[in-house]
Amino acid sequence: MSILGELEKMVIYKLDDKGARQGEPITVTINPEGYKETFTVEYNQDQEANSSGKKPKFVKVKPGDFTFKLLFDATGIFEIVDLDLTETLNSIAADIAGFNPFQDDEASEKNVVDEINKIKELVTYKGDIHKPYELEVAWGSLNLKCFLTKLDIDYKLFNTKGYPIRAVATLTCKDSTADELREASVNKQSPDLTHVRQVKEGDTLPLMTYRIYGDSKYYLEVARVNNLLNFRNLEPGTELFFPPLNKTQSA
Repeated sequence: MSILGELEKMVIYKLDDKGARQGEPITVTINPEGYKETFTVEYNQDQEANSSGKKPKFVKVKPGDFTFKLLFDATGIFEIVDLDLTETLNSIAADIAGFNPFQDDEASEKNVVDEINKIKELVTYKGDIHKPYELEVAWGSLNLKCFLTKLDIDYKLFNTKGYPIRAVATLTCKDSTADELREASVNKQSPDLTHVRQVKEGDTLPLMTYRIYGDSKYYLEVARVNNLLNFRNLEPGTELFFPPLNKTQSA
C-alpha cells in the first residue's frame, strides 16, 4: 500500500441529453492540486431618470464557473511507488537526477497524445445530441454536472521525435444544475420550497426524489441544494428540501 494511503482519482463522465453516462469515463492519472469555483449574483443597476439612491434589484444567481488544471506526464517522474518513506524519497531523487527527456531509448516512445485526445473529445460536437457532451466530474466530496466551455492545453515538454510527454490542460466548466434548484439553494426558507421530507429508515435519495418528482434523475441536484456530502448514507430523521420543478407545478 502507498505511504499516502489509497488514492482516489478524479473521474470525468460524459452524459447524454437525458443525463445518462455514456462510454468509458476519463480517470485522471494525476489528480489536480485543487480547483476554483466562481459564483456570480446578478443585480439590475438601471435607475430611472432624475432618481438617485435606488437599491439594485436582484435578478438571479448565475450558474457557477468551475476551473481546474490537469497535468499529463509520461516522463515517469510522477509515478507513485509502493515503498516506505525513505525508499520512496530516494527513488524520486534518483528519477529526477537521472531523467533525460532527450534520451533515445524505449522510454522516449511514451507520450501523452492519447490522454490529451480523450480530453479534446469533451469539446467535440456530437451529432446524436447536437452539442458536446454534458459532463459529470466526481472527486471526493465534489460531484458536479457541467458543460465544458473552454479548454486550454499547454504543451510543456517533448521527446526526441517531437511528441509531447508533458502537458497541462485547463478546463473551465459551467454548472448545469437546473435553474429552479440552483435558485432555491440560495435561500432554503423561500416560499417556493413547498416539499420538505424527513428521511426514514431505508430511504435513499433517488427513491425520495422519485416520490416527489416522479423521476429520480434530479437526485444529484437535490443533494447539492441540501449540501449533502454523503448522500448515499442518509441519516434517519434528517429533513430534506425538494424545490418544485416546472414539471411538478401542475401536479
